[in-house]
Amino acid sequence: MALYEVHARKWQNGWELQIGDVGVTWSPTLRGAVARAREHISAHLPAEEHDVEIRVLPTVGDDLDRVAQETRTALEEAEEALRVASAKTRQAVYRLTNAGLSTDDVSHLLGLSPDQLHELVAD
Repeated sequence: MALYEVHARKWQNGWELQIGDVGVTWSPTLRGAVARAREHISAHLPAEEHDVEIRVLPTVGDDLDRVAQETRTALEEAEEALRVASAKTRQAVYRLTNAGLSTDDVSHLLGLSPDQLHELVAD
């Protein structure tokens, strides 16, 4: 499977998509960039080479690219922290209930509502 990096640059009518050696096309939205790039690549490749991976690299300009990247990184880190916290909470609930504490006491001890506790152990 071939990888195509698509450099997407914001302009007044949408997004200009520069696709390596294949050429340039555009998409009215960033969300539609992968589909547009795939159509453009498919039109320029033999049928047996249509199985491609597309990575869109958007550029807005100024310091907005940095702001967007920092935000994506912060969200990824928050998602990972939530996974770790959920795993630790499930382990704590298991150990505390095995030690004889009621689920009401466990939820209070961990600072969770009974509904939050139930949701975590149900996952």
